[in-house]
Amino acid sequence: MDDPAERLKKALLNNDLDAAREEIENFRKSSDWMQTSNLLRITMEALYQKHWLKTNYVLLSIFRSPELLGIDCNIFKEIGSIQEDRSITEASDCLFESLLSLTKNQIRNGGSTLFYNIDRISSTRSVVIISDLIEARYRETLFVIEEIDEMIPKLTKDWMDVSRLWRTGNGFRLLKARNLGILLHINEYKELRSRLAKELNFEPNSVKIECDRFRKEGHSKYLRLSQTLEAFMNGLIASLGIRGKFDQYYKTWIDHEGLDEF
Repeated sequence: MDDPAERLKKALLNNDLDAAREEIENFRKSSDWMQTSNLLRITMEALYQKHWLKTNYVLLSIFRSPELLGIDCNIFKEIGSIQEDRSITEASDCLFESLLSLTKNQIRNGGSTLFYNIDRISSTRSVVIISDLIEARYRETLFVIEEIDEMIPKLTKDWMDVSRLWRTGNGFRLLKARNLGILLHINEYKELRSRLAKELNFEPNSVKIECDRFRKEGHSKYLRLSQTLEAFMNGLIASLGIRGKFDQYYKTWIDHEGLDEF
């Protein structure tokens, strides 16, 4: 098996990250990190098609930063920008510093807070992002609740679209845990809203006041997802169905394999 892409693919199919790193290191010695990034891209597309989350998870695991799973950037581009003479160990440290900086900017400037697991992050070198992440999730949750609250008086039926709530870190966690879908009955939403108020420790009637405070403080940006992540979330939300686990038709839209472990 002389094809480096095939050898790398075999290592990943066997979940052998050490073997994958060895293949990458051997390839890098006769090329550069731009070519190595292209090798990784070809291999990932062959294995995972365009499953954004799975691709991110495997790439970040190879480079020893899986806790930054929610990073909303082109990781292949970041790998390709690594200096040519760095080993994969040195490259992993270099990539981590770059991704950590991007993550901080993402969280502080209204970017996605999805797919970051605070419990896992707390025992890693990425622990420095936790306070910003919690605050960003709090802000985006209240902004989306404000959106939905303003929509309720205009409803002509007792069902509402909560796809925006699915795009928040807190909303995603609760909606997914309850096997809910795109549409919620107004009573389901009110119960979910109360649960969020209790968990995040805000007064149910203070949402607009809090959102006005955020805006005055210059924190009015939220749910700024890249086109790539937005497309992935569209597919993911659609796959959950109109009414969650009860709607089987939409469940075939994307492959959920391994998603829960993230």
